[in-house]
Amino acid sequence: MAITNKLYRPAFVIMLFFSFIHLGCSKGSTSVEKDPSEPTKPDITLVNGNDVYGYVLDETKKPIADVSVSDGFTVVKTDAKGIYQFKKNVNSKFVYYSTPSTYEIHVESPNRQVALFYKALTQNSPQQVDFTLTRRKNKVDNYTLFGIGDPQVANDSDVERFTNETLQDIKTEVAKIPGEVYGLSLGDVVADKPGLLNTMKIKLGSNKMKVFTTIGNHDKTFTTQRKTSDVFENIFGPTNYSFEIGQVHYICLDNVVFEDNSSYGLGINQHQINWMKQDLAQVSKEKMLIIYYHMPIRGSNFATRDQFFELIKDYKEVHLFSGHTHYAENYIHAASSKTIYEHVHAATCGAWWKSTINGDGTPNGYMIYQIEGATIKNWIYKPTNRSKDFQLRLHWGDMSFGGQYGYFTYGQPGNTLVANVWNADPQWKVEVYMDDKKIGDMVKQSASPLNQDAWSKGFHLGVLNRNPSNYSTSTKHLYTYKIDSPNNSLKVIVTDRFGKTYEQTEITTDFSSALGY
Repeated sequence: MAITNKLYRPAFVIMLFFSFIHLGCSKGSTSVEKDPSEPTKPDITLVNGNDVYGYVLDETKKPIADVSVSDGFTVVKTDAKGIYQFKKNVNSKFVYYSTPSTYEIHVESPNRQVALFYKALTQNSPQQVDFTLTRRKNKVDNYTLFGIGDPQVANDSDVERFTNETLQDIKTEVAKIPGEVYGLSLGDVVADKPGLLNTMKIKLGSNKMKVFTTIGNHDKTFTTQRKTSDVFENIFGPTNYSFEIGQVHYICLDNVVFEDNSSYGLGINQHQINWMKQDLAQVSKEKMLIIYYHMPIRGSNFATRDQFFELIKDYKEVHLFSGHTHYAENYIHAASSKTIYEHVHAATCGAWWKSTINGDGTPNGYMIYQIEGATIKNWIYKPTNRSKDFQLRLHWGDMSFGGQYGYFTYGQPGNTLVANVWNADPQWKVEVYMDDKKIGDMVKQSASPLNQDAWSKGFHLGVLNRNPSNYSTSTKHLYTYKIDSPNNSLKVIVTDRFGKTYEQTEITTDFSSALGY
């Protein structure tokens, strides 16, 4: 655009004008007429020192009103002419839009189904950045969502396992689903190996499932002062953004804060809170919110905690998604009498690709959610390379598990049955049957440092001699029941919060299933 004090017009208009004069005076030339069906873009008058501006149009070049556009600090809405403008923050790297529910999620390419909703800002001032959206042909309220925690690949061997185990399993599941499918990658895409970020982006986008990604602590890279998100952003784009699919408003947050190149903690800073407030200002309280980030917030007392929950507590339904822990947990928040569910996803890499299980005994795997309108109708943990019906593992309480580096036990009498039910929450029932008759309900064990999965520790520490500090957290989903005279008809039936039942009769005594598939 040519620049004046107030009015900015496209510079190419002047160039085309002189080009047309030249062509008109040239012998044998053909004049080029503007397609009358092409709508004329109105001029944009910048106000109040604004220096980023542009149009948001649909695929027919018609303007789209009320689209949120942001640089990560300021959020503005497009007007009736599809125009937005704002003054960029000095720390801004991108300008991007929040995809409305009536428009398609754009991706990089048919072969790389990674969401593309942003463009990099330059040093030019002012600068014009336009976006084109594609209107959905059909309304989508019901769809499937995958939650993918911590691939955390450190080398080519890990990438191969992620590809041949996790990703192949996901592709098999996606192929069974007739409707639309989306994925959320929940951070730690790599294990401090920025050179593998683009490789993993290609892998994550190699499915028909459109994928969004958040950043984890191991995705940040070294600088002279502290780890930053610069390399990750160069490949994946913004780390704080939003979008809508159906009746759900999604917000992605970077909640990993590094003090230097090694020390980090959980945090949501005031800039993010201010951005969220602007983003949510136009979102109906009848929508469901899904907010995803890397580190679980659970009982963490970060500085902006009260502000965060005040912003989200009044929405019809709220779910929080996280990874990071390499174990599974379902945590219920209570904010101003509002029940908010936090899904802490076990890692797809399990115990850092050293086995087929996480540190708490949860199989390597991922979550599958069924979205219906403004609610999650159902969710299930899908173990990699195992049936969806595999939802628990059984052991005897006095079994000793381990190898040359040590042995571990549940510390229970020999007639105590132990069940590890990795996706359980307070609404699950865990029942014991013999001879097809119920004999009692298993009791959930308190989460304490001593209450850990002895089978997992026996393999990772006793056999593999791994670092004990990585396996010191309690298992949140162990159940016990004393059986006086067990027989071969023994089985445990669990019923999830949605009424779906799963049963297990096998008592696991060796490490064959932890070692490989």
